[in-house]
Amino acid sequence: MEHMITKGILVGVGSSGKVHMAFSNGRLLALKSWCSSCYSSLQKEEEILHRLGHCPDIVDCFGGYSTQEGNGVLVYNLVLEYAPVGSLESLIIRRKSGLLESEVQRFTRMIVRGLRDVHKEGFVHCDLKVDNILVFHSENGGHKVKIADFGHAKRSGREEFNGALGSQHTSDDTPPECSGNGESEAPKDIWSLGCMVVEMFTGKPAWMNCKDVNELAVRMVSWRQVPKVLGNISEDAKDFLRSCLEKDPTERWTAERLLSHPFIAQVPASEVPASQ
Repeated sequence: MEHMITKGILVGVGSSGKVHMAFSNGRLLALKSWCSSCYSSLQKEEEILHRLGHCPDIVDCFGGYSTQEGNGVLVYNLVLEYAPVGSLESLIIRRKSGLLESEVQRFTRMIVRGLRDVHKEGFVHCDLKVDNILVFHSENGGHKVKIADFGHAKRSGREEFNGALGSQHTSDDTPPECSGNGESEAPKDIWSLGCMVVEMFTGKPAWMNCKDVNELAVRMVSWRQVPKVLGNISEDAKDFLRSCLEKDPTERWTAERLLSHPFIAQVPASEVPASQ
């Protein structure tokens, strides 16, 4: 596969690799690369993406291969589909004041549909955030989104931790039960989904008023707070957020159940009009 790929410019750096634009037979691709210390992580991500290859709401993976860089460093490369619109985070930033509710509904349905397949296959994403949702042009000129970056994903029911990628941490999408050393399971992804929906509506992170990660941990673990449900959205949207941001993870709705929620149940999931 290596001789068919031409690496282009660097387009991003994440917690589980550097991403370059790449070309193969005139086709634009994304090449995610990391050094040998993270081989197992990228190979695990490749395996998970192949297991999820049937899902239209998960980024496509076309395989992986090893190369030796000019400085002698051994690198593993994942060949992925390229997202020309960028990430959902970059789209939100360009809009400045958040997305229209109709857009939030459609994007959310696509993400939930992808999460349903991830959880059905027995995986937990563990790092769901707007930066890891990629935006593509659809066949009819609109936008569609796909879940990407499975570098922190794990098998449900197993305590899997990849030390090469850094320790578990409290971030603005971490639910109370996972702060500190809590185990990540499917309800964590649902909480993160709720935080993303808040960010899509407002254009700002759900916990933006926290001055640092320590205050965030205190709010979630000691005070058992949840992000505020917005006042200027529909009642269906408010109820959807409550279903995702339930403090008790056993009471949080599953992805399968969320697909029947009125906020997204009747929404066409194929695309979002490209208004910008």
